[in-house]
Amino acid sequence: MDIVGSMEYINSFSKLGAPVTDLLRFVKIMRALGDPQKKLKFVHVAGTNGKGSTVRMIAGALTKAGYRTGEFTSPFIKVYNDRIKIDGVNISDMELAETVSKVKPVLDGISAECSQFEITTAVAFLYFASKKCDIVVLEAGIGGLLDCTNIIEEPCVSVITSISFDHTAILGNTLEKIAAQKAGIIKKGCPAVLAVQQKKEVSELIYENAVGKGSRFVSPNTERLTVEKCGSTGSRFVYKGYSYAVSMLGRHQIDNALTAIETLDVLKKQGWDKLSYVNIYEGIRSAEVPSRCQVLRRDKPFIIIDGAHNPDGMRALAEFVKTVNKSPRIMICGMKDDKDWQTSVKHIAGYIDVAVCVDGFAPKTVPAEKLASMFRKGEVSDMSRAVPRAVSLAGNTGMVLIAGSLYLASAVQNFTSYELGAN
Repeated sequence: MDIVGSMEYINSFSKLGAPVTDLLRFVKIMRALGDPQKKLKFVHVAGTNGKGSTVRMIAGALTKAGYRTGEFTSPFIKVYNDRIKIDGVNISDMELAETVSKVKPVLDGISAECSQFEITTAVAFLYFASKKCDIVVLEAGIGGLLDCTNIIEEPCVSVITSISFDHTAILGNTLEKIAAQKAGIIKKGCPAVLAVQQKKEVSELIYENAVGKGSRFVSPNTERLTVEKCGSTGSRFVYKGYSYAVSMLGRHQIDNALTAIETLDVLKKQGWDKLSYVNIYEGIRSAEVPSRCQVLRRDKPFIIIDGAHNPDGMRALAEFVKTVNKSPRIMICGMKDDKDWQTSVKHIAGYIDVAVCVDGFAPKTVPAEKLASMFRKGEVSDMSRAVPRAVSLAGNTGMVLIAGSLYLASAVQNFTSYELGAN
């Protein structure tokens, strides 16, 4: 099977698969593959926002320390291979095709009800085990408790990033219900790290869950944090007496860095003693994730792209946008209608001079006309004209913000009719 055949096979399954009430379906798949996940050690990461950035920071530090580090994230932005990395390098087309070829016979004999995510997770576990990774930083897909990544039995540490409303049809319509699903990745006796940016009811629920399982509970101490700089070129801060730098933009990336620092400290105490302050500093400083406040051009105009797609994500993005001293501010906006897009847009609209609104970049997108009506000045465009139109409106002195959906970010990043290269 070549890479084209592999992708056709994966795409023949639905995104969600048949409804899941337990992990037995995936247990059978992994058992038939020899349970490769049992040969690996994991840092398991769940949450609503900040997962990808936190995973990258943790994995980057472990790689800098000399550990062979697997990294599993979703969704992909540029190519499907983005989701499975070792030491920051994507799985190759050949390796992906070879691993899918090993998984396919097992799936053919077990279930046609699997999701694309289950298949990709099976491929990742098999690949990481075959390459003898020292540790894998594993991002959960949706939720945690019933997510197929939760088949792992004893993670080195469970990490929960910022929790807010998303996937409510699956996870529940209250923060407590969503938090309970995320807390499902905490295992008996295994340490748990909780990010700082939480509602009180979320923190209390996860703390009680961890204590009930005999797990050591860790959360960053913001009283020992001093932010020295936060702007359009990144951030610098001091935490517990040590200086750190973050290249990814936005105040929320400092919070993600704190989560990564505490997670890495837990690992150090477990015996991952090659981790040093320098490794952690470099892992955080060098971390870059496509479409997380990613700078595409620095000037004439300043262009950034962000995958913010829910209210909390858009609120964090708005906090960054208001610090950027560029005018006018032009936004290319596209969103999916299965998100709380109205609230999301309200968070950002006040900071935008003109919105160029698009749809059709993924299934179930909000009609561009509806989005445009939410801004003080909005217009409708198709994908082929949106970027050049926004750049023209921004001129040499302004900024272009591309946001609203990771699917939009992926579409723009792969769109070749206009050159977005950095100046």
